Amino acid sequence: MRLWAFRELRTSAGRYAASVAVVAVVAAFAVLLLESIEVFVGVLERSGVDGGGLVRIALFSVGAVFLGIAVLTAAIVISGTFATVYAGRLTDIALLRLVGATSRQVRRASRLDGLAVGLAGAAIGITAGILLSTAAIAVVNTAYGAGLGFAWSAHIVLLPAVVCVVVSALSASVGARRVAVVSQAAAMHSGSASGLPSSSGVGRRRGWGIALFSTGLVFMALGVLAGLSSPAGLLVAFPGGVFSIVGVIVGAPALTVPLIEAISRRLRGGGEYVLAGANLRLNSVRTARTVVSVLIGVTLITMFTVAGGMYLAQLRTYFGDQVQVDQVAQFVTVMLIVVDVLTSFSVLVAAIGLGSNLSMSVLQRRREIAVLRSLGLTAGQARRMILAESVIVAVVGAALGVILGVLYGFVGANATFGIQGFTPPVLSPWFLVATLGGAVVFSVLASILPGHRANTIPPAEALRET
Repeated sequence: MRLWAFRELRTSAGRYAASVAVVAVVAAFAVLLLESIEVFVGVLERSGVDGGGLVRIALFSVGAVFLGIAVLTAAIVISGTFATVYAGRLTDIALLRLVGATSRQVRRASRLDGLAVGLAGAAIGITAGILLSTAAIAVVNTAYGAGLGFAWSAHIVLLPAVVCVVVSALSASVGARRVAVVSQAAAMHSGSASGLPSSSGVGRRRGWGIALFSTGLVFMALGVLAGLSSPAGLLVAFPGGVFSIVGVIVGAPALTVPLIEAISRRLRGGGEYVLAGANLRLNSVRTARTVVSVLIGVTLITMFTVAGGMYLAQLRTYFGDQVQVDQVAQFVTVMLIVVDVLTSFSVLVAAIGLGSNLSMSVLQRRREIAVLRSLGLTAGQARRMILAESVIVAVVGAALGVILGVLYGFVGANATFGIQGFTPPVLSPWFLVATLGGAVVFSVLASILPGHRANTIPPAEALRET
């Protein structure tokens, strides 16, 4: 089984390129984050400021949150990639099962693939992170004469490496889980459809998603009420945020299908748009993974933007010293910029995942695209079909992210500062334009390579594939 895994890894290494890139981004982010903390704490200690240890703990705690978000997004992308790759190997896996391979061995083989992806991505990302950190320190020294040096430490390399390898291996195992448990006879006769979710599975996801999200809403409402009398309301609202976002992730397939169907049916044009909507609905779980990866990054950016705007509105309402308000506003603005930079790595991971999802979809649908091309589908229509899929997924993810971000920002601000008075959510229309416009731009860029790949499939060659 290991030999089969290594052979398949060599022959289809290109299909894992996006996963390697995702792991590399996370590893580079981790190195940059850890190095920035070490350099900052080192400057404080050399300046004679007390409490360097507490500052390090606080910064590590904040950094761990944003690194965890990036890792979660990467895990969603990697598991989706492996689910698609292993669904394409269904016949080979069925033959292995017929000659005695167990589902545990199939999962073990997927972990070997994930281990290879994690090692390759970690090596690239750690190297890139060290080079970027060194370059950034050199720029700061040149501009300000700071005299900073690279803070070499074992955990700057070991922590990103361990996290990336473990997450890649586990995500690969989860992604291959459905194919690994398919019976030999069912796998031999069901083709690629075996990789599709059953209606009962989507129904269970819907039930769990509604239950978790409803529980989260109850906690968040209680947190807002508690925040009217104490800043401790955030401690009540925070579990609600966790429950609700987990509910959205679990129930995403059931949530996204109606939205995608409503959008795709309103598209004006040829049959390529109908085909785009049908494919997204048919592969609801894979589509939901991509939507969630976009949703997470947009939710975070929106949440902090709304919470920051509400806090500034409260300051202007309850404090008359305009100079003091302006100083706090500058500080809050800087903090929001820092948060946006930290969150941008999750958005980058989501963008890579969007392109990966489209590329894997094209590879899975070689026969379908070949038939359509032979029936008259033009190259332009094929590109528009892929583009429509990309735009729909990105816009749905961004729109849901904005809605959730506004909700979480509103709840967080009132649960923390509600004692100063209840404040409605604050969000600039320009932010909405920038967010949805950015989603469209990302989706267009992500569709270029998959669209080109769809047009390079020779119909006769694809139709001869078994």
